[in-house]
Amino acid sequence: MKKLDQRPSPKFFAVMIAVTVAAFVWIAHSSLLVASPFFIAGTGYGFLLYSVVKRSGRAFLVMHCALFMMSIPLLQLQDALEIPVGGSAFAGFWAGLLASGYPWSEKPPGSEERQQRDSTTEDVQGYTGGRDIALINAACVVFVLGCAIAHLAFQTPTAPAAAVLTGALICAWAFFRFTPSLVVRNVLLLVIPVTGFGLLAFLDSMNGPSAIPFAWAYGSMAGVLLGGRYWSGPRLGQPRPPFSGQASPKRKRRTVRRSLDKQKQNEAPAGRR
Repeated sequence: MKKLDQRPSPKFFAVMIAVTVAAFVWIAHSSLLVASPFFIAGTGYGFLLYSVVKRSGRAFLVMHCALFMMSIPLLQLQDALEIPVGGSAFAGFWAGLLASGYPWSEKPPGSEERQQRDSTTEDVQGYTGGRDIALINAACVVFVLGCAIAHLAFQTPTAPAAAVLTGALICAWAFFRFTPSLVVRNVLLLVIPVTGFGLLAFLDSMNGPSAIPFAWAYGSMAGVLLGGRYWSGPRLGQPRPPFSGQASPKRKRRTVRRSLDKQKQNEAPAGRR
């Protein structure tokens, strides 16, 4: 009998890809030429994200945040053109995810770089870095900055948005490059992204669509990737502590072996006999 937790075979996901493509063609049949580039772009994004970028856990998370930010202008464009460009991109992303082999792989993001800890590796998760990991993170930085520049080119105000982009990049870089204490770090990670983006989005909603919230978000993503890695020396590509997963050694607790104590108490009277 097959195990209940057995993963589906690749044939199943091939059928799912075919169903996704057929659904896309059926939904966007009236504007197939316009929607096809978005479907292809989404397919490439999903495939690269789950086959290449997943080797770096931090870049994997950042690019998912970038996907959320890209979905906002895509949905706005879809409403303006009355063409399913957003749905086409999401359908392509799903097809690329299935084609990457990630659904039937048991390896989580970053697991391909896990190795046994040795004297040259200080990261407890085993991320040894390397040139490939550095190139993946550098490519992600170029991509998110390209998205920010696109918003600066097509939206307003350009000068304030550029200042916000620069400031967000520097602040995020410094935060991940010179990390504070654990309590301060966790509080800032919880407060800054939510309140900052929400406040900027609220202020700019009164004047119509603006590039400032997107510049802030993309600048922060680029700063996280730049400040969280070593970019030179023997640690090229390694994540910087404490965001690399380093944990303080746990104190060994004394275990009270009650069963052994009872056994000794029972053996004592027997020896006296």
